[in-house]
Formats: sequence, structure tokens, C-alpha cells
Amino acid sequence: MTVSPDIPPASPSGLATAGSGPSPMRRNRRSAKFLQIVLLLAVTLIAGLPVSGIIGERTDRQSEMQEEMMRSWSPEQTVRTPVLAVPYLAADGKTRGYLKIAPATLATQAALVPERKRRGLFSATVYTAALEMTGTFAVPPAPSLEKLVGRGSSISWQDSVFLLQVSGLAGMTAEDHVVWNGETIPWRGCQELVARAEDCWGAALAARPTMAAAPATSVEMKFQATVTLRGTGAFHQTLDGRQATAVIKAPWPTPSFVGTVLPSDPSVTADAFEARWNVSDYSRPPLRSDAALLDSAEARYLPSVGVELLEAVPTYRMINRASKYASLFVVLSFTVYALFELLADVRIHIVQYGLLGLSMTLFSLLLVSFAEPFGYIAGYWISAALVLVQATAYTAAVTRRTGPTLVFATALASLFGFLHLLLGLENYSLLVGTIALFLVLSAVMAVTQRVDWQGEEP
Repeated sequence: MTVSPDIPPASPSGLATAGSGPSPMRRNRRSAKFLQIVLLLAVTLIAGLPVSGIIGERTDRQSEMQEEMMRSWSPEQTVRTPVLAVPYLAADGKTRGYLKIAPATLATQAALVPERKRRGLFSATVYTAALEMTGTFAVPPAPSLEKLVGRGSSISWQDSVFLLQVSGLAGMTAEDHVVWNGETIPWRGCQELVARAEDCWGAALAARPTMAAAPATSVEMKFQATVTLRGTGAFHQTLDGRQATAVIKAPWPTPSFVGTVLPSDPSVTADAFEARWNVSDYSRPPLRSDAALLDSAEARYLPSVGVELLEAVPTYRMINRASKYASLFVVLSFTVYALFELLADVRIHIVQYGLLGLSMTLFSLLLVSFAEPFGYIAGYWISAALVLVQATAYTAAVTRRTGPTLVFATALASLFGFLHLLLGLENYSLLVGTIALFLVLSAVMAVTQRVDWQGEEP
């Protein structure tokens, strides 16, 4: 019996010995190399966790510095609506309280002068606020007051105080004063003018207007007041009155308007902002009786307006966001090296993968190191340039070819540029990032169609 020369002889096991596909040994070597790369990728990503811890520690130190600045300069300022407080003693001779009259009309204008205070590598935004207030009080007649405090109560009009409650008294100047019905009167500390010092448990300014006795009919009292205050980070106001307007302006390009009421016509330019609020509130009575002189929890139900002075580029927030994408650099570099092995017949040792991964991991540490003294944008590009030069030079030494080196440098530079653009997108970063990952995966799938996955190991 003869065997056709076109048919290879069968092996004893019944399998072809030639032309039947890759050997099991070569397939096993490829699988082992792939497993090594995956394990090394996981180890490299884990090795980057201490860098995240360092970034978190620096962020905490920045927060601690801001808290120290609040204590030494002044906290965030919250200015409550000025009120006319009149002490009274009930008919039983024991119950004491205050009649509080809210302004019928109120107009405020706050001009903030911000600046950056630095301590070492850390900084905080502080400001000095010049606040002007004008308005009127509608003082009700005596019969209306008796209904509120009870007949026979003793109302001490001569002890009335024009009261302004704030978060801190730092920044006051000698020019600050109150004009009450044409009479100029100075500001005083609350404890100087209130008989019971324990009633002044918080930061408050007071002035003693001329109030002889309860009017027989409703009387309108006009006032004008100026006050200079210091604060850190944000400025807030509460508006308690039937008709109130507030204006806040500052030479600051990145404000964030906060509060229960948004501004009606804000104007924000590259150098400054100005915002106006108009509030009409008829839900609260203009006259009320209260056992405490200073408001506490009740103020949170009042309409509030304010502004936060944000950094144009918040350094530590951007560093934290960038560090969360650090794994992309490692994954991209490993993917490009693997494609070199599959498509360009380049032999790369697993140790060389590891050294490249360490280079990519250092980007986040370089970023926080350079961003603290030079700012986020400069720190980002300095760090990106260092990593790009180092990784590209190493790739050139590993591959010893111009083509793969240029491909790697282009891919890494594109990732750095795209990440910087992505981090600048506040609202659409997730959408743009997801689409970009989808396109990159599609490109890898298209390129690897040329790979014979069952063929010999490169």
C-alpha cells in the first residue's frame, strides 16, 4: 500500500506533525507572557496607591491652613439683617424679652476686596468687605405693642438698640457708623449697650438710637449704616424684611453664587463680578417678641444670598482629579508595548514593562510636587514633559527603532493633552471621557485584527 505524497503521515497519536497550527509550547509561552503583563499591571497600579496617600495628605494640610487662616484673619462672614431691638418686662415682673422690629425696606451693597494669603506652599482666599446698608423701620403704635407683650408690660424704649449680628468683628474701622433719622451715632459692642451681658453671646454690633417712647401712630424711622468686615472664602447675608435688595461685587473672575435666592442679573467678566438680589418676603411678621436678643437657629429659615470666591484653577481639586486617571497612563503604555510585540516583532522583557510602568506612576507625584509652588497648569505640563521625555527615551532604547518610538511618543503626548482638556470640562467630562475610551478600544480592536492569536509568539 502506498501513501500519497500530498498527505502527511499520521503520528502514532493520530495527529498531524506538520502544518497543523502552533505548537502547544508556543501557545503556552504566549499565555504566560500575557499573564505576566496582567499581573505586573496590577502590581504597578497597587504601587501607585502611596502616591494617592501623599496627595491626600497635602490636601489635608491645605484644609488645615485654611482653617488656621479663618482663626487668625476671620471666618466666612454671615451678616444678618439689622433689627431694632426693644427690651421689655412683662406685667408679672419676671418675664423679660425683646421686641424685634425688622426693616420695612432694606438695601445693602457689599464691595469685597479679595487677596490670596500664603503660608509656605499653601494659600487661602481672604477679603475685606465694605458693607453699606440703608432702609426704614415702621415702628407700630403703642396698642399694637401691648397686644404682643401683654397689657401692663414695661417697654424700655430708651434702651433700644440697633443691632447687627455678624460672624466676626475683625476689620472694623473708625469711619464705620450709623445714621439714625439724620443723627450720626457710633457702633458699639453689644455688651456695652445691653444691660444683661449674657444676652450678647455672639459677635454683634449695636448702636443706641434716640427712641423716647412708643408712638401713638405708626412712625417710619430711616437709617444708614456702614461696616467693614474681614472674611475668608465666602460672604453671606440673610435678608429679613418685606422688601430687600442686595448687591455684592468684587474684582474676582470666578464667583459661585450661593444661598436660597439666586441673583436676578449677575454680571461676570474676566476681571470682576457684580450681582444683585431682589427679595420680597411677606411670610414673616415685621414685629415679633423673642426671649433672646441674638437669633440662632431661626435665621436658617430666612432668605439668604451670598458668594463664594473660588480659585480660577483649584489646585488640589485638579490634582486629585488628575491622579484618578493615573492608571490610564500605565494601561496605555503597557498596551502600546504589547502591540509592538504583536505587530512590530519587537521583543520586550517583562522587567522593561515594569520600569515603564514606574515611570508612568511618577506622574502624579511629580504633579503635586510642581503644582504646589508653580500652580496646577504649570505643574501639569512640567510633569507631563518630564514623563514624556523619560518614557520616550526609554522606549527608543528598548525598541531601537524610530517608528515604534514615534508611535509611543505620539500616543503618550496625545493622552496628556486629552487629559488636560478633559479635566477642564466640568459638566461633560464623563461623557467626553467615556466616548474617548470607546474610540480607543475600537482602535485597538481594529489594529489587533492583524494579529494571528493562534500563531507563533513574536
